[in-house]
Order: sequence, then structure tokens, then C-alpha cells
Amino acid sequence: MKGSKPQMRLQVGQSQVMTQQLLQSIRLLQLTSLELEMEVRQALDTNLMLEAEEAEEFDSADLETPAATDAESDPLEVSGRDAGAHAEVEADFDWSSSESWSGGEPLDEDGEPASARIPDTLPSDPRLQALAQLQLIVSDAREAVLVAAIIDAVDDSGYLVQTLEEILLSLPADQAYTLAELERALQRVQSVEPTGFAARNLRECLSLQLQQLPLATPGRSLALRLVAEHLEALGELTEQALAERVDHRLLHVHQALELIRALDPKPGAAGSTAAHAVIPEIIVSGHRGAWRVELNPETLPRVRINRGYERAIGGGAGQHRALRDQLNEARWLVRGLEMRQETLIKTARVVFERQKEFLRIGEEAMAPLNLMDVAEAIGVHESTVSRVVANKYVLTPWGVYALKAFFPVQIAGRDCDTSGTAVRAMIRRIIDAENRAKPLSDGDIAALLTRRGVSIARRTVAKYREGMRIPAAPARSQPVQLAAGH
Repeated sequence: MKGSKPQMRLQVGQSQVMTQQLLQSIRLLQLTSLELEMEVRQALDTNLMLEAEEAEEFDSADLETPAATDAESDPLEVSGRDAGAHAEVEADFDWSSSESWSGGEPLDEDGEPASARIPDTLPSDPRLQALAQLQLIVSDAREAVLVAAIIDAVDDSGYLVQTLEEILLSLPADQAYTLAELERALQRVQSVEPTGFAARNLRECLSLQLQQLPLATPGRSLALRLVAEHLEALGELTEQALAERVDHRLLHVHQALELIRALDPKPGAAGSTAAHAVIPEIIVSGHRGAWRVELNPETLPRVRINRGYERAIGGGAGQHRALRDQLNEARWLVRGLEMRQETLIKTARVVFERQKEFLRIGEEAMAPLNLMDVAEAIGVHESTVSRVVANKYVLTPWGVYALKAFFPVQIAGRDCDTSGTAVRAMIRRIIDAENRAKPLSDGDIAALLTRRGVSIARRTVAKYREGMRIPAAPARSQPVQLAAGH
């Protein structure tokens, strides 16, 4: 525009950023006990301000007492506690709804990003890998909630095991989330690596991977058509028969099949680690009326700041710069460990306060529970609870369970709501008790559950049965053995 001149304006505004303490604590929350042990061991080897401390007896209040969910009246002997540390952690650790969805990143004294001082170890769980990528591209707090809920419903193979309608029902009703919003959030989740992650079925998984190929890739369009229209026939028909069915040259069909064979049908398993012994981080023991929930002392990392070195470098601002940096890193690690342990025990106490009937009866008494319920009870955001329960295990009177297993979906009942886990246990018990000569169909099982107050469709029974790898009624049938001489 003629006559215009550049102008400089000052603008005051607020933006949410992650402090170094928050970045450190977020990483520690989602680590498994083995990963945490390696993290602490590496810190002890590289930071002379840290030292290991001798294990002390860990004490935790009984679940049935009023102190069971009151952290202030039940102080925990956890790693790295020192005078005033808890107040400093609370001041640094902002458990807001946008705790991991930041619009900026603070710089340290040298002008480097704060995250540069934190060891960059990529998590092995593809769900955590996807979450780490989404943290960089999702800035809206409302979308962040939906993205976290979707990732939470992805299984170890990388598939979305709940329908969008089921996920929508688990979200807080007062926020009025819509199915359209959830579908957009799913597209966002499916856009990250590994390609095919969060697919709802094999067809969608393979299609997502093919769509990422360059348009000029030979056989791409035909491969997409085969997956969309003839997926079931791919393992049954020969290449010649497929070529005749789709009316394409044999060479083109061969190219398309080569592309399909190169795809990953289980994108979530690609980043999984080798099998290892499960180490429960939580132990639940006792009996009805006196259940006890405590952290496994064997998994508690015990590390503290070397007070002698801390006092020795307490001089002027220009002295011991490198040692002061190590001291700050040591403090962040110790505070992050403490917050991790306290958040984990608070979460576990609330979970088993809601799942007391499971402790008494077993899986058939598993109550429906969602992340929001627990988050509200302990005063954090549901994405924090999602990180806490991921890859954590608990030893119960009924065996070792993933902590995430205690968040089953809700199913409506005649007298009261029940959970998907409880329904699966009921189905398994009904099938175990059936007459093998006349096994029950899925419709028969649904009718029996309805009489018990659980309204469930036949197709839902079939889905749960197949998920437990129980064959259909014809395959379970056994011929009657006639006695000799008859």
C-alpha cells in the first residue's frame, strides 16, 4: 500500500509452556519399572550429585481406612523425599488439561531447549511413540482429550479395540463431545507413525499403509482395490484367479500383491520389546474389610542428592557452573521420581476402592471405571492417569493384572451397570458349564445373560467369545460316547 511504513507493536499475552521439571516428570510417569531402573542407573553413572540410598521399609495405609485416599494424612516413604520437596514439586508440576500439549518450550541459560537436557530415549510402546508425536502437532486441549482417549483404546497390535461410540460414552458428558470431533481426532491419530496405527480392522490398517505410498508406485491403486473389495479372497485364490476376478493383467496383480505382502498387519507389534517377566509395581493384599494397597518395594528406585557435594558448591553465582547444572538435574530427577510414586499409589488406591468387589469375588464383579473418574478423585487430568496406568502391573489375590485392565467399558444392566470384563467372565463360566453334547449358541448365551440382568446383543457375545479365543458352538460340540455293548 502506498505510503505505508513498517510499524513495531508490543503485545502482552499468555502462553502455556512446559518447564524442565514438567518435561522430566511426564517422561518418568510413563516408564515401566525396568525402564525406570535403567534411567536411574544411567543418572547415577553420569551425575556425581546423585547417590543410591539403602532400601527402607515402605509403609502404606489400609484401603478401608479414611487415610486410604488422603495423601496428606498418609505420608509415603518414597524415593528422594527431603524437606520441602513436596511443596516445590507441586509448585513446578502444573497438572492442567494442557500439561503435555504445549504451545512453546522454555530455554535454559545457554539458550537451548529445556528438553535437550533430558535423555532422549524413544519409548518402546507404539502408543507412547504416537503420543509423543501428537504432542508436537496437537495444540487444542479439547482435541488432546479425544486423542488420548483413542490411544488408550488401542491394543498391543496397534488396533482400535473400542468403537468410537463406546469411546464417546466413556468421555465426560458435561463436555458434550461429538462423534464428528472424535472421528477427526482418529484421523489425526492415524496420521502418525507407525502407519496403520489405530486402525479399526485389518482392511483399514492395510489401506492406511497403501495410501502413504507415492501415487506413482506400481500396483498401488490395484492393491487398494484388492484390500477394499477382495481382502478375504487374497489368501484363497491364486494370482491367476484374482487377475480374472478383477479383470487385470497377471503382471499388475503380481505387483499389487507384492505391495500387500510387504505391509505390516500388526503395526503396534513392531516396536514391542522381547518378552520379559512382568514385575508388578503395586501389591494388593489382605481380606474383605482390610485390603492393603502398596507399592512394590522391589521396584522403588532409591536415589538421593549427595548433601556433601550440595553444600560444597553453595558458593557464588559464577562458580561451579557445571556442578550446579548437575545439581539442578539431580533435583529434577528426585522430585520427578517422588511425584511418579505418589501419583501411582494415589491412582491405585482409588482404582481398588472402586474395585473392592473384584478383590472379593473376581472378574465377574469388575465394575465399570474410566480415566475421568480416577482423575477427578486424585485431582489430575485424565491424560496423566492414562500415562500412570500404561505398562504398569499389579499383584492381586486373583493373580497379576495390567493396571489398565481395571478400566473396563460400561455395559448397561437391568439392576445396575456392569463392565465388559465382568460380562466376558460370565460368558466364560456359562460356556465352561454347558453340555458339550449340546453347546450353547451366542443367542442362547445372550438370553441367559439377559435373565441375569445384563442386556447384551448376540453379536456382542460373539465378539467377546472370539476375543477370548473360544470357538463357536458347532466347533465346541462333542459327540456322545456310548457305553460298550450298547
